[in-house]
Amino acid sequence: MTPSSRLVDLLDWFKSAHPDVTDAELARRVGVTRANLSQWRSNGVRGWPARATLDALAATIGRPYREVLDAVLADTGYADSGGSGGLAARPYRVVLDDAVRVLTEAARLTNQPVRQTPDGSWEPDLGADGIPIDWAAFVTDALAAAAANIGGIDAILAGRPGSWEAAAVRDVLNAAVGHDEWDLWRHRTEPVNVVVHPERILADTDSSSWFDELDAAETELQRRENAIRPTHVYSYPGRELSTKMREYYTDLGVEIIEGTPPPTPTVAEMEATLAAEQDNPTDLTPEEHAAEDALAAIEVLRGRLETLQRDELAQYAERIAQAIRQRLAALRLPVPVTVTIDLDTPLHEAPETPHGTWAVGAIDTAIATTIAETPTPETLPGTPLQRAEAALNHEGGSTDE
Repeated sequence: MTPSSRLVDLLDWFKSAHPDVTDAELARRVGVTRANLSQWRSNGVRGWPARATLDALAATIGRPYREVLDAVLADTGYADSGGSGGLAARPYRVVLDDAVRVLTEAARLTNQPVRQTPDGSWEPDLGADGIPIDWAAFVTDALAAAAANIGGIDAILAGRPGSWEAAAVRDVLNAAVGHDEWDLWRHRTEPVNVVVHPERILADTDSSSWFDELDAAETELQRRENAIRPTHVYSYPGRELSTKMREYYTDLGVEIIEGTPPPTPTVAEMEATLAAEQDNPTDLTPEEHAAEDALAAIEVLRGRLETLQRDELAQYAERIAQAIRQRLAALRLPVPVTVTIDLDTPLHEAPETPHGTWAVGAIDTAIATTIAETPTPETLPGTPLQRAEAALNHEGGSTDE
């Protein structure tokens, strides 16, 4: 699957707000062919678009040129694509030096005075000295944008929330965007990328009965296999089975033999047995044929159960993703919002799920609320094994032993 393109995300964000603009019209405004745009969608941005193209694209979608440039840098591999999985963070001092340079540069900016002409209109007064900009407003806007990018006022002050510096910054931000952050999100400059990992969500929200039912389904399949082809284990001094293990094997239908197991055949003995069977194959009895068919049917059912598990996770994730898109759209964020589904990352490697007890900011709160309100797979009728058997029967398969 082609990785998501930051540049295409920007274009799609613009199109979602302007549904009357077709790809052909968008390509015309940007100054590329429709084929170029289709190529970006299919294969991502591979090469550098011309500067004029990026200028036209920024003007068309109403985003800063720097943001468009950053998107191309990320798509072509020359910059981090964002999130925690990219390049390592720069050292504190390096970032601080950059911030000081930017704030100093802003302090030196000026506004050009204007003057009224004899006909009553206004024009720049090129002979007058520049007027310093409202630097405090510049800093406040920057703070608000950073807070919106991080996820809210509490999130950006989480490093040391009780300090006097945090209190001062909080007062500034509350004055600028409101105590309930109602005006914060229009300042956001970074795209919002939400990844829905349904297995991690179920684990983090203690929705364990679905996992327990899947474990019970596998146990039942093993029990059925042992009923067809009995197996056994030995319990003897030095390797005695505990009470718990005895209960486990008994539940699976495994015979427990008290005593030392017979010697394991040597390699030569096993090879001789195989050679004899090849030279004089033994035909299966009707009962053995029936047993083989029944075991094959169980294996088919096991495969259908695995497919069902992934399908139910995917359907659950899609319900969450769609609801998150709707909730984030209500925030009217001024940046692209993408919500994707991840079914492949191992559970322990997926990021922790925002939930009501610690979700901070409107974005995480929207995600946590959606998760809390979305029915989980454990609310489906029947057990996973029953659903897998019903699916096989519907498809024309059989689970009869």
